[in-house]
Amino acid sequence: MAHEEDIPKPRRLRWLLAGAAVALLAGLALAWQGRETGGYETVVIARGDIEASVSAIGTLQPRSYVDVGAQVSGQIRRLHVRPGDDVKQGQPLVEIDPTVQQATVDANRAELAGLEAQLAEQQALHRQALRQHARQQQMARASATREEDVEAAETALATAAARIARLKAQIEQARSTLKGNQAQLGYTRIDAPMTGTVVSVEARVGQTLNATYQTPNVLRVADLSAMTVWTCLLYTSPSPRDKRQS
Repeated sequence: MAHEEDIPKPRRLRWLLAGAAVALLAGLALAWQGRETGGYETVVIARGDIEASVSAIGTLQPRSYVDVGAQVSGQIRRLHVRPGDDVKQGQPLVEIDPTVQQATVDANRAELAGLEAQLAEQQALHRQALRQHARQQQMARASATREEDVEAAETALATAAARIARLKAQIEQARSTLKGNQAQLGYTRIDAPMTGTVVSVEARVGQTLNATYQTPNVLRVADLSAMTVWTCLLYTSPSPRDKRQS
């Protein structure tokens, strides 16, 4: 075997150049193959946003809703809506049998009418007592009547005025009671408190509602234009919005 010092220098130079050419060609081939298979890509460094990827489970809830309840007891006579119906504010939703409330209002009106009739009678008696008192005063100035008759006329006038005042107070009380019972009668018709969608109905036609101790829920109206999510966070990991690498 020939030693390196035995090989002429020109031949040794040709071998070195041939080896360098082979290495260069191999490097170019590998670079081209990497480009074809999408190995690396270089870009100019730039500022960008970072997103957070969140995995979670939860319940979708409307942001604005109203649970519609019954303020009076009674049997549901009519149910005008079903789940999924769109309603406007003031639109009738439920009708409760108004028999008991209507009877109470009728009784209040009759009592009020009787008190007003008594007031008219007492006002007539008061006018009579006023005239009698005036005559007694005139006769007393002429010393033509007894002192007892003057005092009786004064007592009758004062009594008539007191009865009128008492009847007026009773009439005001009766009117207040009638107003409250009329409101209770109005509660037998339940109207939509807001514009939205009926998302649930918890009562049925024929069902008897008892509002003595608490307000029973009948249905729920919600505004579905804005929703929220009640959720439990499971995992969060930041990731670049721009997937380019440098």
